[in-house]
Amino acid sequence: MAESEQRPRVLIVEDHPIIAELVETRLRIEGMDPIKCPGGREALEIIGTQPLDAVILDIMMPDVDGYEVLRHIRSQPATRRLPVIFLTARSTPADIEKGLAMGANYYITKPFSGLDLVRKVRICLEERRAAAPEPPTMR
Repeated sequence: MAESEQRPRVLIVEDHPIIAELVETRLRIEGMDPIKCPGGREALEIIGTQPLDAVILDIMMPDVDGYEVLRHIRSQPATRRLPVIFLTARSTPADIEKGLAMGANYYITKPFSGLDLVRKVRICLEERRAAAPEPPTMR
């Protein structure tokens, strides 16, 4: 597969195995390359070592919560612009406002529509591609 045809790599950080499996299956069907991890600590290791195109992030997890993972992503020059979508049961207006104010690109509450999630991921990927610098051209 040519580099321009590589499948977008999306990290799914979700401690509920059934939800993680549903999201993974949906993204794979949509032509993406999902990577699942069950918690924030493992997510931080993956984010620091693997190239990613987007992150789908739960907030309430047993080890490191999603807020801390997002803080880390936004504090590192290499990942500062990495798209992050919160996918969480926390659904109050204050929760949503906090997540977006911290730098999440989107905030989706559970229960959620798989179609809406895929649409938001695709928007993030397009915005990321549009913001990428143009490769140099040969004259």
